[in-house]
Amino acid sequence: MTQADGYRDPERVELSRSIFEPSSLGTVAEAISVATEDEQFVYVERIGNAWRWSLTHQGGPYPLLRISARFLHMDYHDLIIGCRYPAEGVCVLTGGPGSDLHPDAWAVIEFDGPTEPQEVRKRIWQSFKPGGTASAWQQAD
Repeated sequence: MTQADGYRDPERVELSRSIFEPSSLGTVAEAISVATEDEQFVYVERIGNAWRWSLTHQGGPYPLLRISARFLHMDYHDLIIGCRYPAEGVCVLTGGPGSDLHPDAWAVIEFDGPTEPQEVRKRIWQSFKPGGTASAWQQAD
């Protein structure tokens, strides 16, 4: 994500790093916890022992742009995003070709509202175990 010149929330910018950089499960759970204040669906992927996450939208790049700007507390006119499709109807943020790592597994997890980091962590573990509880948009390679 690139900012043109609008205001953005520095704490949320820091949380968004785990969208692009493989991170600990605790770091990802904290970021997702903040995202659940406004978002119902969140993409999570596992790469070896590390994790990444993304806001996601079935409607493609434009709705993803809008919810990304909302997450960062900035005007969507001041934001440029890159996106990719891990599967049909699953549009997620990307930092470009150099940051596109092939995940070992991924899932789109549905939340019912604001969720504490410990509960997010639990939901991620449940979603990635065999027979997990993620939404229908799930894949493991």
